[in-house]
Amino acid sequence: MAVSATAKGAAKHRREGLLRRMGQAKLLYLLLLPSMAFVLAFSYIPAISAIYHSFTIWSGAQSRWYGLGNFRQMLRDPYLNQSWVNMIKLTLANIVKMIVPLINAVFIYRLTSDRWQYRYRVLFILPAIIPGVVGALLWVNFLGLNGLINEVLRGTGLGNVARPWLGNFDYALYALMFVGFPWSGGTTILFYLAGLMNIPNELIDAARIDGVNGWQRFWHLELPLVMGQVKLFLVLTVIGNIQGFEGVLIMTNGGPGMATMVPGLHMYNAATQRQQMGYACAIGTFLFLLIFGLTYLNLKYVRSTVEFTS
Repeated sequence: MAVSATAKGAAKHRREGLLRRMGQAKLLYLLLLPSMAFVLAFSYIPAISAIYHSFTIWSGAQSRWYGLGNFRQMLRDPYLNQSWVNMIKLTLANIVKMIVPLINAVFIYRLTSDRWQYRYRVLFILPAIIPGVVGALLWVNFLGLNGLINEVLRGTGLGNVARPWLGNFDYALYALMFVGFPWSGGTTILFYLAGLMNIPNELIDAARIDGVNGWQRFWHLELPLVMGQVKLFLVLTVIGNIQGFEGVLIMTNGGPGMATMVPGLHMYNAATQRQQMGYACAIGTFLFLLIFGLTYLNLKYVRSTVEFTS
């Protein structure tokens, strides 16, 4: 009985202490309320509405309960099935592209001059100030029939290779993979550099004393210690490719035919062109569950081989 009374007293004391601290910080809670209201109004409520309407036939005005009908339609939709294949190919290509900024970051990190490190950081980050829409439109011109790439091919005697890359059924998807060449990274390099610069100098000095060469130093020291950044960008790359479609919309609109269609753009077209709002919500709900599942698996099971904490 005495132990029970003591436990109840301790719990009551903790509750009183929490309420007292909340009272002392009441101004902070009040300041958070407007932001929380906007988050609820523009993030949580629309998301909950989308999940609900994914089980309905909804034109945007009136809705009728449809159960799992929209999800069964997804399984029978040949255009959506093709868009999954395209998305997987684009995602794999963008994962491979992550190697280039990592290599550039290692090269910058190994420069002995702090001044030149700074200069190269500035040069690599400058392209990031170009808006994404502007960059996509530039690449539309580069890849056009009379664009820069075809003019270079004609100028080097390879005019027979020139073609409207984004308008060709066989090459349009690969042309999208080529966009952004040489994929130097922009802000990605800064994150990798931050991880590299966090490596203790003692480890670098010990590696030099042991006589490791440049490749051994990268593979056994630098790469394991920046796996946190690699893991982060892997998650962001996968998420961005699953839900993103802006670049495809601007450059090809999913064409020619369905050669470059992706699930996000198919969802957008279902909602805006065919007024199939319920079906679009079902696709969006499935994309959300897919992203959530992949992110959970990555965070839980994909571990860095080495983790350093200062």
